[in-house]
Amino acid sequence: MEGQRTTDNRQQTLSNLRCNDMMSLKSLNTMGFDVVARHFYEINSLNDIKELIDNNIFKNNKTLILGGGSNILFTNEYFDGIVIHSNLKGISFVESQQSTDNECPEFLTVRCMSGEIWKDFVDFTVSNNLYGLENLVDIPGSVGAAPVQNIGAYGSEVKDCITKVYTINIENGEERVFENEECDFAYRNSIFKKEENKKYFIYAIDFKLKKDAELKLEYGNIKDYLSKKNIESPTLSDVANAIKTIRAEKLPEVGVVGSVGSFFQNPIVSVEKYQSVKETYPEVPSYPNDNGVKIPAGWLIDKSGWKGYRENHVGVWDKQALVLVHYGDGKPEEILNLMKKIQESVEEKFGIKIKPEVNLV
Repeated sequence: MEGQRTTDNRQQTLSNLRCNDMMSLKSLNTMGFDVVARHFYEINSLNDIKELIDNNIFKNNKTLILGGGSNILFTNEYFDGIVIHSNLKGISFVESQQSTDNECPEFLTVRCMSGEIWKDFVDFTVSNNLYGLENLVDIPGSVGAAPVQNIGAYGSEVKDCITKVYTINIENGEERVFENEECDFAYRNSIFKKEENKKYFIYAIDFKLKKDAELKLEYGNIKDYLSKKNIESPTLSDVANAIKTIRAEKLPEVGVVGSVGSFFQNPIVSVEKYQSVKETYPEVPSYPNDNGVKIPAGWLIDKSGWKGYRENHVGVWDKQALVLVHYGDGKPEEILNLMKKIQESVEEKFGIKIKPEVNLV
């Protein structure tokens, strides 16, 4: 307890930062649970985070680095520790490069600060005719969270555009730049998700974006949408607008109905397991990859009878079974209980385990 009092006293003496005690995080988690943090700091400059480190604020304190809260599920209503939230802003063109390989198009490196809103950043790249992130348009959250989760949608993953991730270790203040290959990117995963690496505060990211067209239209119903609109030669904006419309039609509006988007990871099963499912369900959608066959978790949940289900304050979205929702005034334990019921149901019906994509805190 003595150590705790010392830390709290230090918090009161910081010159440029305001500590918000017992701060509500309701507006900082898209699930919309009214969670309270013991201490909260908003980071508006690199000096802010360095000042916290210099004053040993994080020593002996549980710490959460929180972005837009779009992939966070708090497991209770009180976070007994320190929450730091990046509000670092800025987008800049770092360099223009022309590859010596004639098969590779010209690209631009764009640096974005971690506090920028992801959807705004993608809109910026589209408006500047830079290719690579358009399939990830309208994903909620902050730019700083993108590499942590290796966010992905409609056949694209952010790892394919990231070149560098700039960090500060909140335990000792050391700065480190992670090259793409050092990030250990995998499906909805990275080195930053490991418990021992949650000490890294991401403050900026470099993205390598192409100037020449290379559109991904095969995943989901992008082609169907473009065909209905009689768009035969889609532009970058056409694809981005198509995905915005598709997402709006099947996902709850952020800020109106609580959700974290895709709640579960799409399981990757063996070819043998896929064939056994296909014998009973010939229509099962599938996406072969190097590790087996990916089956959409939303399809498994739908076939298990959960689509549109509601239980008190929480439920399963009626337009997309992959999305669990909070209708308001609920508690985190309600979503957790629903999650477990769905997992058990899918495993019982298909013999397939589905894991949450959301980070449990």
